[in-house]
Amino acid sequence: MDNPELWDLTRAAHRVIMPFYAPLFDRYAAEHGLTPRGLGWLFAAITFEPERITPNRLRVRNPYTAADIYLKELEAVAGAGFFVEAPQYEFSLTPSARAGTLRLIAAGRDLMAQADPLPPADSSRLATLSGHLARAALETPPMPENWSIRLSYRIMPEAEPPLPHFEQAVSCLHAYRDDAHIAAWKPGGLDAATIETLTLLWRGEADSLDSVCEKLQRRGHPRQVYADALAELRRRGFLEGPDPGPRLTESGKSFRDNIEQDTERYFFAAWSCLNDAEKDELADLATHLRDGLNAE
Repeated sequence: MDNPELWDLTRAAHRVIMPFYAPLFDRYAAEHGLTPRGLGWLFAAITFEPERITPNRLRVRNPYTAADIYLKELEAVAGAGFFVEAPQYEFSLTPSARAGTLRLIAAGRDLMAQADPLPPADSSRLATLSGHLARAALETPPMPENWSIRLSYRIMPEAEPPLPHFEQAVSCLHAYRDDAHIAAWKPGGLDAATIETLTLLWRGEADSLDSVCEKLQRRGHPRQVYADALAELRRRGFLEGPDPGPRLTESGKSFRDNIEQDTERYFFAAWSCLNDAEKDELADLATHLRDGLNAE
């Protein structure tokens, strides 16, 4: 099994864990007046410690969203009594919110452990292999930064019980892929909004300025940001045609293809830490985990 196939299988096993803990998180958010994203910022704040969570720090992993969107969401969490706001748009958990968030994480991981369908030896081996991958990724940073995986790894639990360890290890790998993707496109000199516009056109998910704006409304940028993005892509020779019907040139397709190839190259560089037999073993264990959880 090649690395991309193994990654797809590992992600599939990771996804079927969520239904076992998500209802707990949803109830907590509803009871405390938080949106699901607001609850996510509590978890993120834990990973940022001892630094505070800020819009600009959130934009390191996700530079595609406007800082104002993050600021409004963080202020809403502060308004619900979970954050204390400091100057320079910095936020930190209150002592009670921090304790409650750690209890919630622990409770979610207890539910994962209870749901584990694998025999103990198999589950421990899956945790070992996935944890080895996460550590290797942490120690094999793409250029220029391994920001996201470093934060995600801060809340890596012990290897026992094993299923929470597997879940967080795969979360770390998701974070590392974000690091790899940013490392792949940043040297090209385009900003995040322009890269995301290019990606929508490259995937065939948008075919006009209007559809780009509709697809990316959640990012919080004005229409002019994406009009400027199309103009920059034309200036680079990556795009031709008017805003109602832009078309990627061969140069534009090649540029975006290269970003994808570099992303994959950076991301999978660390996977050499597993030999072929270990990769086959990981695939087999992940398959049994996926199928076992789906059967419950």
